[in-house]
Amino acid sequence: MIILIGQLFSAQHWAHHSAFSLPEKRWDIGIFQPFRFGVSERMEYSIHPLLFSVMPNLSIKISKKNIGNWATASRYGGFYPTPLLNMLTHKGQFGMISPDLEPIPRLLGLYTDLLMTRALFTSTYLSIKTGLSLGLSFSGLDQRTTIDLPLVYHRLGIFYNKWAIRFGADLAGNITKKLRYLVDADAHILPGFNGDLSLEHKGVLFWEINEHLQLLCGYKFVWARFPFGSQARILPYIPIIETWVPFIDLQWSGTGK
Repeated sequence: MIILIGQLFSAQHWAHHSAFSLPEKRWDIGIFQPFRFGVSERMEYSIHPLLFSVMPNLSIKISKKNIGNWATASRYGGFYPTPLLNMLTHKGQFGMISPDLEPIPRLLGLYTDLLMTRALFTSTYLSIKTGLSLGLSFSGLDQRTTIDLPLVYHRLGIFYNKWAIRFGADLAGNITKKLRYLVDADAHILPGFNGDLSLEHKGVLFWEINEHLQLLCGYKFVWARFPFGSQARILPYIPIIETWVPFIDLQWSGTGK
């Protein structure tokens, strides 16, 4: 349950949002990262296996024609959070939504992104992105069912606000032959919502153990507006000991037959 809560709407939080697709039949997956597979030289799809049984999700990235020195791609995706939110609707430990409120209806989140990437220097790439998210509710959604946590609140917000826009930029490059870095900044904007802005930044180091395995270590900083005011936090954060700990993950890759 702790893993599920921690991964709620965060399947791509540690990924590099570049316009490049995986090569055909190439795949990669991490403990907390989605499974990605290169369907062709121009298309890849990804799902988050850990969450799929309680929050079905799918993302497809399609490479487009270059614009000058910029590689471009579009990304389309969706997720169905109702089963997971129902799991969190109870009293006591890990209960995040009161069972006394109206039941969670069927919810469908849809999003689309435009991604652009270009080389700045040798093995150093800049990516920019802009996107639109839509939240569909198939019956009335009680406004009191929000989960007022960093990352979660503003991603769930599309089901109350109906839509959101986001902008971001990533910078990725090599430090040594086996050590790479990624830093980024993102803004999630929900116009008219009570808590209309979330600013996020992350830093990640990737250490290549071998050609099929790499270790990730990093942090994420979030500043956001909530109904009770603004809040800043470094993630991952463990409430029980009230401290931040580094994010650590292993990622495997290979080629399908």
